[in-house]
Amino acid sequence: MIATRASGVPHWSHQIGNKHSLSHRLRRKYLDGSTYSEAHYKSDSDRKSEPVMASSLIELCTLISTSVAAVDARCKALSATYPDLNNPANSEKSESLILDSEIANATAVALAAASQLIASMQYPSRTILDASYGFVISTALGVVTESSTAEIIREAGPQGCHINDIAKKNGMDPLKIARVLRPLATQHIFREVSPNVFAHNRVSTLIDTGKSFEAIQAAPEEKYAGAEGRAALILLNTDETMKAAAYIEDVVLDKVWEASDDELNTPLNRAFGTHVDLFSWYEKPENKKRFKRFGFAMDVSRRLSPPGAILQGFKWSALPDKTLIVDVGGGIGSISLEIAQANPHLRFLIQDKQAVLRESAEHWETELPGALAAGRVSFGEHDFFGPQTVKNADIFLLRFIVHDWSDAYSFKILKHLRDAAQNTTKLIVVEHLLPLVCGEDETYKHIPGAVPDTLPPKPLLPNFGIVNMAPYFVDIQMMALLRGCERTFPHYWDLLMKAGWEIEEVHRPLGSLVTQIVAKPI
Repeated sequence: MIATRASGVPHWSHQIGNKHSLSHRLRRKYLDGSTYSEAHYKSDSDRKSEPVMASSLIELCTLISTSVAAVDARCKALSATYPDLNNPANSEKSESLILDSEIANATAVALAAASQLIASMQYPSRTILDASYGFVISTALGVVTESSTAEIIREAGPQGCHINDIAKKNGMDPLKIARVLRPLATQHIFREVSPNVFAHNRVSTLIDTGKSFEAIQAAPEEKYAGAEGRAALILLNTDETMKAAAYIEDVVLDKVWEASDDELNTPLNRAFGTHVDLFSWYEKPENKKRFKRFGFAMDVSRRLSPPGAILQGFKWSALPDKTLIVDVGGGIGSISLEIAQANPHLRFLIQDKQAVLRESAEHWETELPGALAAGRVSFGEHDFFGPQTVKNADIFLLRFIVHDWSDAYSFKILKHLRDAAQNTTKLIVVEHLLPLVCGEDETYKHIPGAVPDTLPPKPLLPNFGIVNMAPYFVDIQMMALLRGCERTFPHYWDLLMKAGWEIEEVHRPLGSLVTQIVAKPI
């Protein structure tokens, strides 16, 4: 299950509807004129007769300055300091500020406006060519992560490390070390503190595993075990994903491949010359290192959501005593474990392949002692492409399962669950919902959570622009590695209805990329 998050930016669009949020206050101030003059805010018809670019630039600058001022005021109220970009210390207290709702909303406005301001002011040729060179940053990240350059720089101390000293340890050519570090430093990942001397900053520390270079050299296969930072996830993206993504163009333009519903017709298959699915490919002996790293990358991806995000939204605590939740394709049951720890009255059945379940009982006994003996959790081998054997489930839980598969295969999974469902059974699909760039389809506004209550302040994109890029990153990753995809709400509506499920509500936990789609049988 690919549950990556290519950036650390939370999904904020669902927060903008809060009437107390900064964005809501900004919109009201625009409308009543209490903050901005009539010259700064006019109707769309009025705008047509004005120099649109100049008006937009002023509005964007105002949004940035007002939002930053709001963040500063909130930090002062909390007696906290917003993290300094040049400070490599990763303070949990300072980084957790972003989870404060006021700071989260203000930050989202500032980021979206700043990105749109750059796009508005930069020469278009520069913008489009810079985008086409995106592989440079990914490549550089992969090199410094795999070569343990981040660990070497950290061990050298805050004064930084010369490229010659880095090379003495990891064996790279010093000039090439500088060549991959400089584009990163230009993107505010690392700092060049003096000629050829590089040091960490707030961003680059996330590449560092926290382990010593000597420890990594002694046991390279354990580099990511219990590691800090995001190294395993970075390499999942810069290694197999990027190599497979290079073949997306070939595959989607190949009419024969595109017409096929074969799950082995993927860019990954073409890139690596393999004829098995992603997970079977990982199990090949030559991919032992990648497979182990993939597991650590999934651990990282789970940590990207705020603690307790699964407990927000759907009211697990309101379920009756001994409610049975079947976690389909649940792996070792990490998400069910989090729910169980907060809700001792619920029962769980974790379903997956036997090879995956081998470690499940030990994991639960460590994290929730006595749960297995008390009958609170059980484990069952199951292939979700076959008929569902559990007929008395109160809830079927699917977390990052559907996005791995095309509509045809996802339909099979969902239809088997519908055939086994009782009239009262609920289906909860925990996945990304891709925002529409133009704004959500109002057709579904009667469904709670399907459509955000309000739009971001003008002139920002309705989907909040760069702030919500992460789901699109994961969507293209699904295209590269599998035939799966992230889906918009209308896409999910059609898919679930076809399989016999009707969406009742959508929950969007604060600060999380991931939504909870709740459906009932029809």
